[in-house]
Amino acid sequence: MYQANTRIYALFTLVASLLFSGCASVHYANDYKSGTQFNNLKTYNWRAITLDIGGTDQALLTRLADKQLATQGFILDKNQPQLLLDLQVFSRQSQSGNSSIGIGIGMPVGRHGSVGLGTSQLLNRGKQEGVMLIDVTRASDNTLIWRGSAEGIPLIQFSLSAEQKLGDTMAQLLGQFPPKVAP
Repeated sequence: MYQANTRIYALFTLVASLLFSGCASVHYANDYKSGTQFNNLKTYNWRAITLDIGGTDQALLTRLADKQLATQGFILDKNQPQLLLDLQVFSRQSQSGNSSIGIGIGMPVGRHGSVGLGTSQLLNRGKQEGVMLIDVTRASDNTLIWRGSAEGIPLIQFSLSAEQKLGDTMAQLLGQFPPKVAP
């Protein structure tokens, strides 16, 4: 009896993990210019902010970013910044792997043949997701030194009522900056 329950539990766990692995999650990535010394760069200012998702509050996004950068030791300096930040927020059609549901019916014909009929329905087709890009440029020579991205953000997170979730996304994104560069 115990062994049968264990097998049922294992099967349930496997099925649940397969179902939930298809759920959308935010994907974070970053890239940086090799050879850049990040440890002496501490002041920044915003250069350009482009928001292409209707209803997105620019003041909220910059406040969330400023709060996260302050916790990381960066200082907003509008006069002599060492870094210039550009923020882009836009939506696009989901780039995640597609899932589908299929059904098939087969009928035996004669001794060795069969006739089959099949169909499938693609899930998540046309689903929109939010993307957030932050470029960090060294002000002294206008060189892009870091780019971070968050992709797959549910569009509902850009509403005013989802400030906490958007703050978490911003914290995860900016938490990658500066990159952990091996000596």
